Amino acid sequence: MMDPAGTVHNAVFLSLFERARTDYWKSIGVTYSPEGFDYPFLVARNEVNYRKPIRTAQDITVSVEISKIGRSSVTFVHEIYDIEEALCAEGATVIVRIDPETGMSRPWSDRFREMVAGIMSDGS
Repeated sequence: MMDPAGTVHNAVFLSLFERARTDYWKSIGVTYSPEGFDYPFLVARNEVNYRKPIRTAQDITVSVEISKIGRSSVTFVHEIYDIEEALCAEGATVIVRIDPETGMSRPWSDRFREMVAGIMSDGS
């Protein structure tokens, strides 16, 4: 979705971050369903730093890593690169696992921690 300034609208970047996370979840067998592993979890925070506008329809690359795992939260970091491999945006999303009955935070399982270890950033 292009905005009036002729660039990809800022809200689209959050959708691109989410798509990268969803693709990662699917690749390790996590689903968005009551039977899904360590589900439900919700977005608690989003942050985007815009570096370069994307002005045309093109292939892009969206990276996803985990920078931190807390008791019940996990922080994903993302970068979006254009077709010329220029950094267009970077940001973070904090996801919190919740208890479906109470809505309160709930710890991640040990199995979850093992599953996401493959995308932990070096700074963790």
